[in-house]
Amino acid sequence: MVLTRGGIFLRARGDERGAVAVVVAGLMTVLILCAAIVMDIGNAKDVRRQSQNASDAAALAAANVLIPAEPATTCSSGPSAPPCFTAAVDAIKNYSRENFGVTSADWASCSITSAQRLTYTPAGESTCISFDNATSPKTVRVWLPTRTVRTFFGGITGRSTIPVGSQADAIIESRTKCTLCFLGSVDAQNADFDVTGGAIAVNGNVSAGPNSIWTSQANGVVGTVSGGQFNPAPTQIQPFSDPLATTLTLPINIASLPLKTDPCTEGPGRYASISLGNNDTCVLAAGFYAVTGTWQIGNNSLIDGTAGVTIYAPASNGYLNFKNGNVKINPSTTGTYAGYSIIYDRTNTQPISLQGNGVTGISGIVYAPSSPLDFNGNSCFGFSGGPVVVSGVQLANGNQSCVKILNPVDQTVARTPLHLTK
Repeated sequence: MVLTRGGIFLRARGDERGAVAVVVAGLMTVLILCAAIVMDIGNAKDVRRQSQNASDAAALAAANVLIPAEPATTCSSGPSAPPCFTAAVDAIKNYSRENFGVTSADWASCSITSAQRLTYTPAGESTCISFDNATSPKTVRVWLPTRTVRTFFGGITGRSTIPVGSQADAIIESRTKCTLCFLGSVDAQNADFDVTGGAIAVNGNVSAGPNSIWTSQANGVVGTVSGGQFNPAPTQIQPFSDPLATTLTLPINIASLPLKTDPCTEGPGRYASISLGNNDTCVLAAGFYAVTGTWQIGNNSLIDGTAGVTIYAPASNGYLNFKNGNVKINPSTTGTYAGYSIIYDRTNTQPISLQGNGVTGISGIVYAPSSPLDFNGNSCFGFSGGPVVVSGVQLANGNQSCVKILNPVDQTVARTPLHLTK
């Protein structure tokens, strides 16, 4: 309709009432749709978190029972020896049921690709439960069966469900033990190693001559093995560190010890260097002896420390050079260093030497983590108790070169912590 006013034509505005309501209604629809999607995604994420927590707990529980802690030698699920796959699978299913309501039917229908699982699945079990090895497993993998989460409003967008699943890998805790503990690789040459009733562990590679014989309850090697004769056959173990790193505080402060010159007559104290001639006999009084230089003995000499002795070689070139001599040491039974017969500082790389025709009879702990055992010719390190912690071996190519440990005391080496990787 057109109106005139004073000769001017006017056009009336159209009726726009309700336009705002339409816009508001449209925006409300979008906002409600966004809120619905957020709610559905949030619900799915919450279920995903519960699933991940359940798979983490299940994997850790399986790793904890797969190889029982000492002194257990059988599996909790039966008389078989570790690894305890049945107990591990039971732990996975129990934790998954308790934490996420996973049923036997869920496990039966769970399926993943060969690339998603590890190399070994126990017979008759779901492929969603797997291990990296059938004989010496170090990793367990759990894929929790996928759960379908229904959406409240997702149907509006054409998606009425959201699939939710989770995976966890747990590393098996290392429980390696050793009486003869090599913290590095060993070039054994033709030497023999006999630990009657105890274990040998090598944190590195073993290279041995054809006449090198290794006899113990367990011969564990982190790296590769070349040559040698082993009884039992060597097994691969996880890397380990110094088993006494946190037990023994070093270096030892020896500044307050009285400086002396003749250990055979003056007894415990601090010595710059010691030299015994041929056929000498040196009886040591009980106590602590620190040698900052070389302690050397001649042919057929005898060091008798059976009264209860600890000998310490600090980092300042302390060196026990007992070539061609005889050594007998029993450790102190009281005091800070009770049980230790020989201690080399952790930064001391000098060897513990016994060559030629020397004979040793040392009981207790021999601790020289950065030092090799040095023996050749017809010499043989004879120990009782232990552990013997050294870096490796030097000059061990004689026909009768050997290390023999009786009455072994196995030491649990520093463990690889039980932990999740995924």
